[in-house]
Amino acid sequence: MKRKGFYILIFFVMFASSAMAYDWKSAGFEETDKGSNGDENYLMLKDSNSVVLKIRYQGELADSWAEKIVDLNKKFAEWKYMKPDNIDYFVTGDTLEILIIPASFKYIDNDFMPYIPGGMTFIYDYALRYNFRITKNDIFLRLNDKFIEEDLFCKRIKEALDDPIAYLKKREPEYFLQKLTELEEKQDKLMQSVLYFQNSGFLGFGNKPVKSNVIKRIVEIKTADPLSNFDKIKDTLAKEKVEATDKEIKLILNVFYNEFK
Repeated sequence: MKRKGFYILIFFVMFASSAMAYDWKSAGFEETDKGSNGDENYLMLKDSNSVVLKIRYQGELADSWAEKIVDLNKKFAEWKYMKPDNIDYFVTGDTLEILIIPASFKYIDNDFMPYIPGGMTFIYDYALRYNFRITKNDIFLRLNDKFIEEDLFCKRIKEALDDPIAYLKKREPEYFLQKLTELEEKQDKLMQSVLYFQNSGFLGFGNKPVKSNVIKRIVEIKTADPLSNFDKIKDTLAKEKVEATDKEIKLILNVFYNEFK
C-alpha cells in the first residue's frame, strides 16, 4: 500500500511539473494550439500585437528558452521599420533558429519587402546573428553578420540593394571566384566549339575537333613567347613531332589570339 501511495505521489509530482510549464499567459501571449509532429513538438502562440508565433522543440521546452523567446519577441516588436507578421522559433540543442516573415519593412524611402520573399533568418546562441539572402535583378546576395541594432541592419540591406555588384565585390569574394571559374569554363567550351565548326572541309563537311594537345602546346608556345608567329609555331611543332595542320594552327591563332595574318 505504501508503495502504491509512493507511485501516486510520483505521478502527481510529474503532473504538477508538466502543469507548471512556462506561463505564457502571464508573459502576454495567447496559446492557440500545441501538438507534435514525429519527434518534434510545437506550440502556437499569439502576442499582444496579433503576431503569430510557432515554437518548435524536442522533448520539453526549457524555461530559459521560453524566457529568451519572450525577450527576443519583445525586441522584434519594438523595431521601427520592420513589423513582423509571423515568427518561427526552432530550439535545436544550444541554438535558437528564428525565421521572421515581415508584414511590412520600409526603411526611409525603401520598401524591402519585394527583395526578401523568403523572410529573414536569425540565429541566437551566444549572440543574435542574421544569415539570409535577398534578391535583386536575379542576383542573390547573402547577408551574414552579428545583429547590433535595427538601423545598422537596415543600412546593410540598403547597401546591398543599392549596388549589388559592389556589395558582392566587397562582401563575397568567393562568389566572384566561382563566377570566374564558370566564365573560364564557358570560354573554353566556346573556343572549342568555334574551333570545331571552323575546322570544316568543302561545303562545311568533315568537321572534327582540333586535338587538345595541339591547342595546349600552341598556347604554351605563345605564353613563353608572345611574338611567336605561324611559321615559328609550325616549325616548333614539327620538331616536336606534334601533328597539326596549317589550318588548325591558323584557327587557334585566330580564335585565341585574334591573329589573322
